[in-house]
Amino acid sequence: MAKLKKSRVKIYICPTCKGNGYLKVGTEFGETVHQCWDCDSEGEFYESNDDVISNNGNGDFSDKLH
Repeated sequence: MAKLKKSRVKIYICPTCKGNGYLKVGTEFGETVHQCWDCDSEGEFYESNDDVISNNGNGDFSDKLH
């Protein structure tokens, strides 16, 4: 994974497992523990903000989205 600056990354807690990374699923044979399939057992999602301000060469700065 590339280095990400902390100010550009938002962290969201997984709503499926509520940050645990696993789920207890009730079946007819009892409860079983499963890894969370939405967040890949990390417990959180990461969203990076890739907005970069760049100079287009004539002194005019504009926002570019990569």
